[in-house]
Amino acid sequence: MYSILLIDDEKSIREYLPKAIPFERFGFVVKDTAINGQEALQKLPQVCPDLIILDIRMPVMDGLQFLRALRHSPYANTFVIMLSGYNDFTYAKEAMKYGVKDYLLKPVDEDEIFPLLEKMREELDKSRSEKILGDIREKMKLLNKLYSGSDVDRKQFIGFTFMTVVVMPCNEPIEEETPHTLMQECLARHLGDLENCLFRVRGSQYTYLLSPDMLSGFNSKKRLLAVSLQKELKKENLNCSLLFNSYVFEHESKSFREDFSDQHYEMLTELFFNPQEYMDYHPGMIKMSSDLPHEAKFLEDIRNHFIHLSKNDILQDMENLFNEIGSVRLGIQYIQEISFRIFYIISDEMSKITDAQEGEAFLTRPEWMEYQYFTLFPKWKELQLNLIIRGIEFIERSSKISKLGISKGVIEYIHLHYKEQIKLKDVAEKFYVNAAYLGRAFQKATGVNFNQYLNDLRIAEAKKLLLQTDKLIYEIANEVGYTESKYFIMKFIQSVGKSPSEFRNRP
Repeated sequence: MYSILLIDDEKSIREYLPKAIPFERFGFVVKDTAINGQEALQKLPQVCPDLIILDIRMPVMDGLQFLRALRHSPYANTFVIMLSGYNDFTYAKEAMKYGVKDYLLKPVDEDEIFPLLEKMREELDKSRSEKILGDIREKMKLLNKLYSGSDVDRKQFIGFTFMTVVVMPCNEPIEEETPHTLMQECLARHLGDLENCLFRVRGSQYTYLLSPDMLSGFNSKKRLLAVSLQKELKKENLNCSLLFNSYVFEHESKSFREDFSDQHYEMLTELFFNPQEYMDYHPGMIKMSSDLPHEAKFLEDIRNHFIHLSKNDILQDMENLFNEIGSVRLGIQYIQEISFRIFYIISDEMSKITDAQEGEAFLTRPEWMEYQYFTLFPKWKELQLNLIIRGIEFIERSSKISKLGISKGVIEYIHLHYKEQIKLKDVAEKFYVNAAYLGRAFQKATGVNFNQYLNDLRIAEAKKLLLQTDKLIYEIANEVGYTESKYFIMKFIQSVGKSPSEFRNRP
């Protein structure tokens, strides 16, 4: 509600107007009254009005005198509506020079004041939005300086809070728009345009700086805001977690960047092991370790068993690794590092049998922290096992092909050029062998014919793009070598058993 200070020397106006006019309907409340300009000036600090309804002719200090004083006070930008009689038109016109928004003739008529109140509310809404926007922009500049290590007192952000929206795999397919776009549109409808409040984006995570004004509509309660937002997000079939942190502004331990990162990773670690819709950071709420006691042994065992292609032993090694990670609740940032180490173990061994540096043509770095959906512990385990199996299968396949007298460059060529419209005949000519012979040898070595192998490779790459990016279906189809998106969708369904959209939005 916007507050009104009503200034008029007529008692009947001061008592009648608040009762006769439904100010609340238009978002206003008459907070106080004054009998003249002098009394009104004294009441300004207590009332802090958004709108002043001011009579022109009053004893002691009239309307014009009050306006002159007002425009030299801290309340100079307060909206003012003048009240005047028919004989005061010239006087009212003079008042307009002091920025009076409009004037009303006495006696006040509903047909005149209703549209005026509507207009004032719209202007106040716009003015408040512009002020909030200006304030948040200034705060964001200071926040970025604080994050960069400048000498900025973080306590000036007390009352503010970080809200990180983490986009999780959707419960139901979303066909028309990406979940990220829907999420941002949903927040905008509920909290207003948050573009200027966006502090950081990483993969599935959007971190916003919320001002006290944004929380005021929820009694300054973060949980109430979260409940309200979750209700709206679920209407769009979105699955998101909301992580809040105001503690980082209230307590200083290390640099702001370090405190923010440490606390952010703590909450993400908790989410990784224990999915939940709402979290509000406070110290000690999360059990997280930065050390994995047997990490070196696990990785060494994985390397040794990978070298000898001992699939069962590697799977057991991975299970042991998973169990210890879950037992100590290793921090998510350290789990990411372990993912990279496993990747380089595999790519190093693959590079020994191919000219591709570190197997880069065949594996993609496991940047699952950058995926468009947040990766939970079970999914992360699945990703690591898939990485191991792909590496073993590649080495086994390369070994079979070499024994059959086919250059190892055949497979490497396919992996490097699968995005192009390559055919078996083209590959045979490239390596100076008969196409029929290459086809028979290729199927004997890989267990599938050339076209099936090429399609499987394209589908595998498409699955990664579906999970790691928010590219449209037709863009992914083109990127992995399909000229027609309909044909790509058909082949994807044949291979995976569900459409690309269903695969992308799976829980």
